[in-house]
Amino acid sequence: MSGSMWRGDGVDLDAYLRRVGVRGDVAPDLSTLRRLHTAHVGAIAFDNLDALLGRTEVPIDLDSVQDKIVRQGRGGWCLEQVVLTAAVLDRIGFTFTAFAGRTRIRTGDKFGPALHVALLVELDGERWLHDVSFGAHGLHEPIRFAENARLDGDWSFDLVREPSGEHVLRLLRPDGPVELYGFTTDVRYPSDFELLNHFCLTHPRSPFNKRMVLQRTRPEVRHLLVGTALTELRPGEPPVVRELDETEALSAPEEVFGITLEPGDVQTLRKTLAGP
Repeated sequence: MSGSMWRGDGVDLDAYLRRVGVRGDVAPDLSTLRRLHTAHVGAIAFDNLDALLGRTEVPIDLDSVQDKIVRQGRGGWCLEQVVLTAAVLDRIGFTFTAFAGRTRIRTGDKFGPALHVALLVELDGERWLHDVSFGAHGLHEPIRFAENARLDGDWSFDLVREPSGEHVLRLLRPDGPVELYGFTTDVRYPSDFELLNHFCLTHPRSPFNKRMVLQRTRPEVRHLLVGTALTELRPGEPPVVRELDETEALSAPEEVFGITLEPGDVQTLRKTLAGP
């Protein structure tokens, strides 16, 4: 394990399990994978705040990510969360690969940059899509990686394959399916994450470095904050969108998304919301 690129030997597994609220034994099996997935998305929000707080970098080495998400009680964006969960799965003994997907929700763009990263976990001759960081519209537990696979429940999803060969994860809403992202299974490595991370933090076309994007996935309700627009999603109901005033927007990270911020960070965000 000491030679694994996913750094399972460097993760504080007990601290992570406490952070997400998982109790009992864990093992490299489907039951554990489901428990970890559901617990992680309920406890840890998608959080792009570092990009708005004047940070010149968002480090994605395991030690930095653990300190931020596990010890400081923050969330993280996709790449940070994948680094953390990959180390956790590696430590437990799972076998998996990483891939990158092109986000389609809200844009419908099949050809944008592949910025979203998730994992394919191998178990008993099958593979499972394990994606804890897509946010408010994403999976609450793994879905079997197979053509026309479905995950049914209050929140339902399926996987379809397009003629191009891309797989597409879709959220199945009462008014029809919503494409979340398309991907191939080309293997990505931690060194690839560094390039994607730099794009997300610095590129003019990055969707994550200009305004707050916070997301949290819980069984009964999901929240998405983009700028000052807060969307509440409930199973089988139309989305409810509300514009927050400055006070509400500054309190939302902690009150809605469970993100712990330092007082100085809140003041910096206040200036960001006020604009130039």
